[in-house]
Amino acid sequence: MRRRLAWGIASMAYGKSVTALTQLAMVPVLATAWGVELFGHWLLLSTIPAFLVASDFGFGTAAGNRLIGEVANGGTEEVLTTFQSALLTILGCSMLVGLIAFGLAAMLPGSVFGSTAAIDGEDSRRIVLVLIAYGLVGLQGSLFASVLRAHSAFARSTSFEATVQLGEGLAVILVAVAGKSPLTAALALLAVRTIGVLGHILLALYHAPWLRIGFKAANPTRAREMLSPAIAAMMLPLSNAAYLQGTALAVGAAAGAAAVPIYTTLRTLSRVVLQLLMTVNLPILPEFTAQFAKGNRDWVRRAAGGIGSLNALIGLIGALGLGLFGDWLLEHWTRGTIAAPPAMIWLTAAAIAASTTWNPLSNLLLAVNRHQRFTYWYMAASIVAIGLTYLAVRRFGVTGAALVNLGLDLLMLVCVIGMVRQIVGQLPFGWRAITTLLPARWRN
Repeated sequence: MRRRLAWGIASMAYGKSVTALTQLAMVPVLATAWGVELFGHWLLLSTIPAFLVASDFGFGTAAGNRLIGEVANGGTEEVLTTFQSALLTILGCSMLVGLIAFGLAAMLPGSVFGSTAAIDGEDSRRIVLVLIAYGLVGLQGSLFASVLRAHSAFARSTSFEATVQLGEGLAVILVAVAGKSPLTAALALLAVRTIGVLGHILLALYHAPWLRIGFKAANPTRAREMLSPAIAAMMLPLSNAAYLQGTALAVGAAAGAAAVPIYTTLRTLSRVVLQLLMTVNLPILPEFTAQFAKGNRDWVRRAAGGIGSLNALIGLIGALGLGLFGDWLLEHWTRGTIAAPPAMIWLTAAAIAASTTWNPLSNLLLAVNRHQRFTYWYMAASIVAIGLTYLAVRRFGVTGAALVNLGLDLLMLVCVIGMVRQIVGQLPFGWRAITTLLPARWRN
């Protein structure tokens, strides 16, 4: 178990590093190779796959959780029924969403998709069609990744997925450096993701001797049993898509495509701290779940306070760093192509302290299956944030987007702390709470 946990931590560290480094590398390269306007247009179009992530209606996550329990109990027939029921549902949902998305993209006027001096509306339409295919192909890999995790291959699955993401990032960078268009970049993304899904299928077949690709064992009753947790799980990617991608669309609609890189680049820089912190926080979740199930409320309460305190402390350090050196970081990172107003930098810095606290605490709600109310709150707040972002950007410029994001993070901080306290009680904060997370021999 300790070895699997160590490899799991290492694989998550690798995955988070890939995500952070890829995002950090792509901004200056694409902004320089394509220009800020075309780069901003690419960012707007590339939000499409993020919204398609929820097209399986959460069945990948719900089935994955059920698979883990069934594999542990040795029920081969039950596992196959769950897998094939989920596979059939995911494929059916993907086909339905694909038909609607492709139909709309084909029928709408090219002007709807926007244009720049480098590409016209029809080129944008082609990019959208390819990105829709990319998003739908990516959906098919989640269930096979769950099979790997059910067979104690979490580290292998996580590392493989991170490597695919690295390949996607490098492919886009190489396309841009070679002077090719965003359409070529979209095709490169589709090719790498297709290879990645096929790789996950082969890995799942290798690790799971019971696995059979087909629908003979599919059962409508089993699919209905997974519906409730699936809907709750679906809210998280939808909420994240609304928060991360929807606000970017709102900025573009209010201030034009050239303003989008300013917003997304600063936001990407601010989320590096959160991405790295999740590498430390995620391995704690299984122990939190186990202690909660055992009724060890005192440990659970202290651990929740420790997680909140640790992330708040590091978040404050990160916020101060971005506030003081954000302008310098942007100048050197983007080679002077992107600059943000000072007020926007400090507002984004303040949001770091809030987001690095509430995000890890919300994972505790997921760990004990008390996430339903949180996900619906987050969805509602994210939808409101999109509209407010548009209005704020129209009134205050791109700085208004940072102001709305700060308001959303503060709201979620209050909501999540309140929800966690309802489950575990009053949370202790401070250094003594942080020491709860340390090995016993280090606490004295």
